[in-house]
Amino acid sequence: MKKTLIAMAAVAVAGVASAQVSLTGTFNVDMQNTTSVSQKTIGVNDAILSASASEDLGGGMAVAVNTTFQTKGGRGQTVSNNGYSFDLSGGFGKFTVKSYLSGGGGLSAGISAANDMNSIHRAYYARTRIQYTFPALADGLSAFIKWDKNSATNGTVSDFSTTGYNVSYATGPFSLGTNGSNAAGAKNDLTVTFDAGVAKVAAYSAGNTTEFTLTAPVGAMNVGMHIARGDAAATGVVAKYALSKRTALSYNYVNQTKGRTIGSNYRVRLGHSF
Repeated sequence: MKKTLIAMAAVAVAGVASAQVSLTGTFNVDMQNTTSVSQKTIGVNDAILSASASEDLGGGMAVAVNTTFQTKGGRGQTVSNNGYSFDLSGGFGKFTVKSYLSGGGGLSAGISAANDMNSIHRAYYARTRIQYTFPALADGLSAFIKWDKNSATNGTVSDFSTTGYNVSYATGPFSLGTNGSNAAGAKNDLTVTFDAGVAKVAAYSAGNTTEFTLTAPVGAMNVGMHIARGDAAATGVVAKYALSKRTALSYNYVNQTKGRTIGSNYRVRLGHSF
């Protein structure tokens, strides 16, 4: 009996180890001003917890799952599920079924190295996506195709009437990527980045909007700026200082002069991750 119990315990421990379950999260204390809601706030604005697990199925196949929960001051201090995904991968590529929050409005277009303030603006709604990522096509070349519904009206239910794609190529310090969709009014975009070591520069273009971004490390601090012009016009700066490997102090400022949300916004954040 004792041997059976010991054997069962050993199998259970081995099973837990092979599952590769991980928990990660962040907690943020913010002082911010947002023109979209005309308020200044100080407090614990974000608490995010993510759980993920993966398993090797053998034969080159693997399965992975992930879910993220967030308590958000800008969402009435309610808990929301930011999304969950199920991946099945192998030599055939990778199939993903994903539910995620979209919307957010955004203060600038595209790559926006200086602006992660999208999370405090406008409404969010849920989408469901099916995505297929092709096997490695060539060194540095990757692509995927996705199906979802480009509408807030259906909630998490999707008729998958919208088809989109992504193709990207990276070699050394240079990368190039493009996205497209058959959604009404959708515009193909193009992102080009170059990492010079001392700084990283990027350019993004979609329709009549173009954005240029520059980021660079300065000791324990990372600084960045971006300028967007066209249908969306904004200027932003960010500075993030690492107090330790898991705790950082950051400052964001964005001034949008054209687009969905006009005005200047700032946020000072003390964040801790695990």
